[in-house]
Amino acid sequence: MNVQFALEYTKRRMQELGYGDAYILRWRFLQIDANATIKLEGNNEYYLLINPNIGIKVSSKTGVFDLTDTSINEMQYEHRGKIEVKNITGEKKFVLFIQVIPNHNKI
Repeated sequence: MNVQFALEYTKRRMQELGYGDAYILRWRFLQIDANATIKLEGNNEYYLLINPNIGIKVSSKTGVFDLTDTSINEMQYEHRGKIEVKNITGEKKFVLFIQVIPNHNKI
């Protein structure tokens, strides 16, 4: 998913969920050391994975994204809940997410 598509997707997705324009966007640019894991708390938020690299595995209750795992039938770019971002390579990797935070006060 590229940035332009993600931004358009976010508008439509928030409409579908009943939030309209009541949400905040944040860029989350993670730097992950070799063979390291970062855990994110995405409760009541949505994380959109942007242009992922091979060697990055993202897992959440929504699904998994891992280009090295050929047993996965469908990769997920949208994640929420407890999110685990793993660098499964021996070199430092960078991962970009767009974090969408619905504003529940305006519903």
